[in-house]
Amino acid sequence: MVMKRYLVYLLLCYSIEAQNDWRKVHGSREYSISGVAKFEKGFLVVHDNKKKSQPRISYLDKSLKLRKLVWPEPKLPYDLEALHKMPGFKNKFIAMESTGKAYIFYIDPFNFRIEIVQTFTLPGISNKMNLEGLAIYNSAQGQIFLYGDRGSNKRSSTLIVALYDPTNHNIFEVSKFEVELPIPEKSKRNIADLTIDINGGVWTAATSDPGNNGPFKTAIYQVGQMNNTGTFDFNHPSLLKPLMIIENQKVEAMIFDKGDLILMTDNENFGATFLRINETLNE
Repeated sequence: MVMKRYLVYLLLCYSIEAQNDWRKVHGSREYSISGVAKFEKGFLVVHDNKKKSQPRISYLDKSLKLRKLVWPEPKLPYDLEALHKMPGFKNKFIAMESTGKAYIFYIDPFNFRIEIVQTFTLPGISNKMNLEGLAIYNSAQGQIFLYGDRGSNKRSSTLIVALYDPTNHNIFEVSKFEVELPIPEKSKRNIADLTIDINGGVWTAATSDPGNNGPFKTAIYQVGQMNNTGTFDFNHPSLLKPLMIIENQKVEAMIFDKGDLILMTDNENFGATFLRINETLNE
């Protein structure tokens, strides 16, 4: 069982309210973090801003200092909610808006200049959806995109799984899975971000977002499993129980880094925080 690969403290629903463990990244709402990808010795992060003067993407170094990067086009992205490195490249990434519009770009590791190479809209979404998570799995059949609508108390989330062809940016063989998680119970978002571990486990951050001043809450789940053929196996509803419950933080960006789980937050008026959980996976 995949669950046996996780450490005991996760299985005991490790509560990460110990605020001493969380490190402040920035106190401004403009620099709250809604997506993350590994880059060089630090991370690229995106911000879900909508106004012209506000940052869209930054570099976060290992000391947690943010460097605002310049978006190369006059029309800025609207509400960036996810970021992922493209498989097989050191400096090629995809960023996704809540609308499903995606930007594939290169970033120069020396001067941090961004070059956009392709834009397109992800298929299978409706006007009611608000996308907040994107992950990519490199299978024997090709690259598999997983992206999710955040949902609410009134409607379940939708997790979309599709095959991506990088030669022409076509996305096809679209499958949809309904996601309804038990915690949080109020002001819920079943999918605030998605990530995939080294064993193919698909993780989501489910959040409670009652407003810009909180109080926030996050529950971390493994919702299914990718296999090498590119098939996604959705966990039985009885297995959809939180591995972690986090009080007073709204996690919207997470990534595995050498077995550690990295969590970053969009805490709205309280800015962004960072947590590294060492050796989350028994490799």
